[in-house]
Amino acid sequence: MAMESDPRSEKVRQWALMKAQSDTMTTRMNKLRDDIMADIVLHGDKDETGSSSLRLSVPVVVGNKTYEELKREARISTTLNEERALALAKAKGIENDVVAHVPTIDMDALYAAHADGRVSEEEIDSLFDTKVSYAFKPKAT
Repeated sequence: MAMESDPRSEKVRQWALMKAQSDTMTTRMNKLRDDIMADIVLHGDKDETGSSSLRLSVPVVVGNKTYEELKREARISTTLNEERALALAKAKGIENDVVAHVPTIDMDALYAAHADGRVSEEEIDSLFDTKVSYAFKPKAT
């Protein structure tokens, strides 16, 4: 005897199938990308920015796009190394001039103030914001 179709289960089946296909496709796409990037490093022309490019001998047309050249683009980001900056400030004697002291709440001291009766439970509770978010988490066995 055939089971009746359940629309919700059918949607979950379709979702799970698409998720599996998407995962497989993403893994394959990333492997192809990594192989192509290695090829660009080996055979491409490097420019003054550190980027490398490689022309395709045969252009690739997919849909309304034509791919004729590949690029491995160098992207540079600059961040301050706090440890070295603090060491330099100390060594130069300018620590008081360049270090910002930002006030922060010492949670242990705040709870101690509550324990001493200087801050009420309601006041403590009012200091915390609560945010609820939801995630789609199907259980698979």
